[in-house]
Amino acid sequence: MELGVLEVLRIILGLLLIFFLPGYLLVKALFPGRNELDKEYNLIYEIGLGMGLSIVVAILDGFLLGSLHQLVGFRIVDGAEKGYFDTPYIVSSLLVICLLLFAAAWYRGAFPWMGRLHPSLTRVPASENPKARKERVDNLIKQLWDLSREREKLRKEVRDFERKARSHAASMKVHYRKRLEESRHRLEEVDKQMKELEDKRADELAGVEEERALRRREKERRRAARGWFGKKAGATPAEDSGTAEETDGEKLAKLEPSGPALEKDAGAPTAPPSPDAVEPQAPIPLPPNVVGSPPEKAPERLQEGDEK
Repeated sequence: MELGVLEVLRIILGLLLIFFLPGYLLVKALFPGRNELDKEYNLIYEIGLGMGLSIVVAILDGFLLGSLHQLVGFRIVDGAEKGYFDTPYIVSSLLVICLLLFAAAWYRGAFPWMGRLHPSLTRVPASENPKARKERVDNLIKQLWDLSREREKLRKEVRDFERKARSHAASMKVHYRKRLEESRHRLEEVDKQMKELEDKRADELAGVEEERALRRREKERRRAARGWFGKKAGATPAEDSGTAEETDGEKLAKLEPSGPALEKDAGAPTAPPSPDAVEPQAPIPLPPNVVGSPPEKAPERLQEGDEK
């Protein structure tokens, strides 16, 4: 018996709906941050837990559907009573569960890629929130400071107990050696705790650097999508930048009156300017060779020159 394309697709979607999707979305809703389950094999943990939890969700869903007739009664199909453990109800109930888990995972910030669809869909996990991260780093620094002070105190006690164990009598040496062992044991525990806190602090700082690198790559991706020199493909400079300078036509359009104001100005009669409103013009300066000479004596000087 040969299976058609639709039958194969139906089988694949059914297997995903029963054995993968509900559990995977539940894992993302519980652990929305990056590498929360494991630093190196986080994806393998998510897939493994998702498959296991999907089976659990499918079993619980079937149990609820099989017990639903006790609450709402049986449904009548062709004159016979049937329950709700049927293919349409199983598929629809699992789809509703997947949608609810997807919404919960998105709300907790498990899908940062949703921000590419629309900025309002961007959600940040609580573990990657800058404010929460700063609080965790400050708390780690405070714990390291307290442990460093305790370590210095223990080191001083170890030196004192070593000196007293050598200098005191045999009856007191047993007491100081016992105290010395206790101090050394506590010092080892403090060193171990400080190493763990240093690793956590390094992980937090690495997360900050990774987040910055992701932001830089996102900016580069957006810049590349806008085209060369940060311009959109096929866009004018005025469309590309919101703060672009206005063109000459736009400036003239703003300066010129339009609409009713223009009609009102065109219909109103223009009054002649008053004499007081006319500004007096400045006198025109004369050339240096005729300064102080009246105009009517200039021809007489020329005639005297001709006679000479």
